[in-house]
Amino acid sequence: TTLQATYTWARSLEIPDSGWTDPLNRDADYRLASNHRSHEFRMNGTAELPIGPNKLLFGNSSGVVARVIEDWQMSWIVNLNSGAPLDVAAQSMLYNNGTADVVGPFNLKSGNVQFLGGSSGTYFDTSSYTQVQDPQCAGVTTQQNLRAACTLNAIAAVTTGQILFQTPLPGTRGTLGQRAVYGPGRWRFDASIGKSFKIRESTSVQIRVDATNVLNHPEPNSPNLNINQANFGVINSKSNLTRELQGQLRISF
Repeated sequence: TTLQATYTWARSLEIPDSGWTDPLNRDADYRLASNHRSHEFRMNGTAELPIGPNKLLFGNSSGVVARVIEDWQMSWIVNLNSGAPLDVAAQSMLYNNGTADVVGPFNLKSGNVQFLGGSSGTYFDTSSYTQVQDPQCAGVTTQQNLRAACTLNAIAAVTTGQILFQTPLPGTRGTLGQRAVYGPGRWRFDASIGKSFKIRESTSVQIRVDATNVLNHPEPNSPNLNINQANFGVINSKSNLTRELQGQLRISF
């Protein structure tokens, strides 16, 4: 039996090489890098199954049966990592990378994937907040019905009506900053099982079955975190990752 595991705790930062919020103040876009993952755990190992003569299962077997069931080897790979950093986006008030003003209590670490059936789900508790018209729309002139045409939105608490996120004022940065939310984490479990049979002195046969995504675990895509789009906090889709099996038969001579 062999086992190897690694754990990485990291913090990766960057100043983007394009798409700045303000090209005249690029250092203000110093942020978590898109490939940043706070935690990453990897493990792989191999083990002989406890089946066959003098083993836990079928320990009294012999003859052809013993030759068939003994010496099966299993190997596996496990990959776990925390989610990617994401923006709570708002309509850009400068040049690019517009993020929201945070003006009320909202737990940015409360994200939790909940699938609703099919490929959609939620990342934040969508029953506790709602999308409303941004308060600054009230300051738009009523002439020619311009106030009613204001398309800026905000996120408010359902119970109290308190604004939680709103669009920053023209020419200002969102107070929340960039990439303040961690998206859904990822985990995968792949495995294989195989055995070699010796036919004669110089000839052997190997049987092997490889399985990816053994637990058939779906991977959610990033949630919608744009306050000016419908369905804030909703995961609109998931990856098409499915369990796959592949068998191999190899003759060596």
